[in-house]
Amino acid sequence: MRRLRALSAIAALALFGHAQTGEAEAPRRIGDKTLVAWVCLADLDQRGGSALTLIDPAEHFDAIVFGEVAPRKWMPGSDFFRRTHRDQSAWPAEGAAPDTLVQVAVVYHGKQMALYRNGKECAAYEIAAPQAFGPDAMVLIGLRYVGGMGEIGFLAGGIEDARIYDAALTAAQLTALRPNQLSDPKPLAWWSFEDGSASDAMGTFPEVRLVGATVANGRLRLDGNSYLWAARDKKPLSLDADEDERPPTEVQTMFYKARSKRTGNMWDTWLFLHDGTYYLYYLAKSRGNWDNISMARSPDGVHWTELGRVLAKGRGVTWMGTGSTWKSPAFDRDGRFLLNFSEWKGPRQTIFFAESKDLVHWTRLRNDLEFVQDERWYERNGRWDCIWTIPRPGGGLYGYWTATPRKETGGQFGFGESLDGVTWRALEPPRVIGVGEGEVGAIEKLGGRYYMMFGTGGLMVTLVADRPEGPFHAAKRNLRLLSGHTYFSRFFPTPDGVLVNHHSIARDGQVYFGTLKAAVLDAEGTLRLAWWRGNEKMKGRPIEVGAAAPEGPVAMLPNAFDAQGGVILEGTLALPKAKEPPRGLYIECGKGQGSAVLLDAEGAAELGALRGDGSGFKAEKKANREMSFGAPARFRLLLKGSLMEFYLDDILIECFSLPAAASGKIGLLAGGDARAFGEPKAWLAAPAGEPW
Repeated sequence: MRRLRALSAIAALALFGHAQTGEAEAPRRIGDKTLVAWVCLADLDQRGGSALTLIDPAEHFDAIVFGEVAPRKWMPGSDFFRRTHRDQSAWPAEGAAPDTLVQVAVVYHGKQMALYRNGKECAAYEIAAPQAFGPDAMVLIGLRYVGGMGEIGFLAGGIEDARIYDAALTAAQLTALRPNQLSDPKPLAWWSFEDGSASDAMGTFPEVRLVGATVANGRLRLDGNSYLWAARDKKPLSLDADEDERPPTEVQTMFYKARSKRTGNMWDTWLFLHDGTYYLYYLAKSRGNWDNISMARSPDGVHWTELGRVLAKGRGVTWMGTGSTWKSPAFDRDGRFLLNFSEWKGPRQTIFFAESKDLVHWTRLRNDLEFVQDERWYERNGRWDCIWTIPRPGGGLYGYWTATPRKETGGQFGFGESLDGVTWRALEPPRVIGVGEGEVGAIEKLGGRYYMMFGTGGLMVTLVADRPEGPFHAAKRNLRLLSGHTYFSRFFPTPDGVLVNHHSIARDGQVYFGTLKAAVLDAEGTLRLAWWRGNEKMKGRPIEVGAAAPEGPVAMLPNAFDAQGGVILEGTLALPKAKEPPRGLYIECGKGQGSAVLLDAEGAAELGALRGDGSGFKAEKKANREMSFGAPARFRLLLKGSLMEFYLDDILIECFSLPAAASGKIGLLAGGDARAFGEPKAWLAAPAGEPW
């Protein structure tokens, strides 16, 4: 079983302050106390959730709990019911409507316990021994317990105000309390949730973390899968290091991976750039279905620090869907960033919104802003997911999203408009020619035309239109933008040009954030993905490559590169002439086994398994960027773990997942011509350095 770590003695001495002389006082313990919360319950039949819990690292806790022993009844909760009366037959049942606030309080005075509702005593009894809490105590709002057994006892509803007093209040004092107003005596800790804040107004528990919960309209919103955690120390209620659910603080580069257990495995990704900082968001699942949106942050688009979960699926939701982020059309006045996401309830998927002032702390917006299918043009129970926005002429935004249009419309996705960014109106879907149903990745105006990256059949393809309203046609060249081990590419406008991001999928099903790429158009308007010059920051220490061994069809480089840390290999390659054997690279990922990228005279590529002796090639993927390359062409290989990316003349040829982690041995496939390759250069991936 996981064990809670004890906080340091220094942190313990600091919890409730020091003497004015500067000498440390003995930490004050909380003995007699009163827990108070103003609550509205989303569901009277929920069981075992807590409005307010005081808990220590030894897993002792006192709490205001609803319905754990008897349905619809408030009770004083405690570890293993040590301070909880089990016979609650005479206690009153809760009957308040979901929008009605109820004050609930538990008073602890020596061995005497009392439960109050709206200042009226509901139950009183004597306990064997009280529980005192030291300076390592922590607070949970919306959760009964977190510790070695995981997270237990979520509450669904809203908390208007929550307080802890280090004294036993009387019934008269409880009756005199008013939510969002400071009392006499002053509370030891106080959460009023005014002005969107989740902080303790008394400063006793300065470290606060919202775990899926949100604050909106002066109230903590709890969806039955979220809570607030607070403590004196920055370290959260943590577990053994190998099972810690906190986001790791180390910086990652090249194929970023979410590692927090509260995030789980990633899927769709999207980005937002503000004031020089890159914000990366991703849909993820920590349990069975997609259940959260988490994020990371970077100062340069290359080095990423994980921040963890920012939104969680609502109560009764089967799974969440992906989204995107944009500025409010009135950003100069309201300073709001907006984010959309979808949720499935039963057979129907609909879209919801959240807002933020800093792109890190997100508050879910009102459910009456839910965006649902317009059944004139769209199937009621069809897909309805992931709005991507562009500026709308005359103000506001146009939006494009994954949808199921009625067949007679000729559409394959949703289209609509909004003046404020959160109130959306569906319009008739644009007609689409050349592809079937699929998912909207993103759309941007490039070179005077509208380019959409559209997911269909496991591929990301390009659709092009002359007007925002369409019609949209499948691209004539380089239609298959990404395939196979990648998916869901998104545009990312920056002052440096429009970039593209996507995720990469390893053979074991784990998902990583692919490197950023530049969106480039040729003279004919063909969209391709290219090396982004910002990725040069990936390059760390140069590595001496040495001459390749000339024997056999695979000329192995003498180095054993650090493929787990990441390596960049660059050089030149003369493409073979017509009817000559293909040329390329071999990446070893097992004894005598590996994968190869082979190029023909036109630069078209095949990727697949190859033995170390150059035999037995089996193509798994093909990529033809339908363009001419240099003589010789410049190549670039990015390799980390089992993931690789290959570029030719800075154009992405393909991303590929190896059948196993790369060993670090790389060979050149020269097709019998030792002069085909120029002298290659290599770099280790830039070291992470200190967390940003």
